[in-house]
Amino acid sequence: MSKFDAQFAGRLDGQTVLVTGTKGGIGHETAQSAGNSGATVLVHARHADQARGAADLLAGNGNGNGRYLAVAGDLGSLAGVRELVEAVRQASPKGLNGLVNNAGAAFATKALSPDGYERTIAINHVALAALTEGLLDLLRKGADDFAAPSRVVNMTALIESRGKPITDWSYPGKYKQIQAYADAKLLALMYTYAQARRHEGEGLTFNAVSPGAVKTSLGSKAGGPFKTIEALTNPFVGPPEKGSRGCVRLLADPELATATGGYYSSAKLKKSSKKSRDHDAQDRVYKQTERELRTRN
Repeated sequence: MSKFDAQFAGRLDGQTVLVTGTKGGIGHETAQSAGNSGATVLVHARHADQARGAADLLAGNGNGNGRYLAVAGDLGSLAGVRELVEAVRQASPKGLNGLVNNAGAAFATKALSPDGYERTIAINHVALAALTEGLLDLLRKGADDFAAPSRVVNMTALIESRGKPITDWSYPGKYKQIQAYADAKLLALMYTYAQARRHEGEGLTFNAVSPGAVKTSLGSKAGGPFKTIEALTNPFVGPPEKGSRGCVRLLADPELATATGGYYSSAKLKKSSKKSRDHDAQDRVYKQTERELRTRN
């Protein structure tokens, strides 16, 4: 355990967890900590060679307690999500004990995914929901086998407070990078809350985590305003390892074994924006998401 997560020293021996977006940053650090705690970690990247490279790096830097297995799938499309679900099934036929939906993206210009969603919404919300739904049976299987709830951790961001629960996910009209990202993170957070209520008592937990202010490559990859913000703030914020603390705690802390429907920032339970906590609005997001997934699968 690192100095950032040592206080949450629960073990993951014998457990299997999937962490999406593990090429670097928070996803990489979360996968490293999970493996060092004894887990078999499914290491995800968009392409198979990238996933294998990330898995090899994690294994080389690890303490030998865990295993790292590569899985791939492009979360920019529902077809890519299905590819990842199948890869996870092949790698973990006995089930999953944890899922960290860390992968995310922002874009300087508007474009639609192959399924007709604006790309920010497609990756940060639709793919998160589709992947989780596609793996529910494996998560239940893992919970039964381990006799403890399987834990789902969804990445959100402080900027969700600026988001709007939009209903047209093709994002018509004027496109603003920061607003689209905020909207996507709000949708994913509201969906997480609804998931927790819908699956209560099923041996599954669903929580959201904001990493806080940490160094990230999101902006350099996204371009636009995010690139400028990243250049200005990165010298003054913590490392990605610090940003992974919430994910690590939600995966491993014994005190949170049955905690569900929470929002964690800097690894502590806090309150998200008032609009995100509206149950009726959450249910609307959940129902639209399920409807969209049924229509396109």
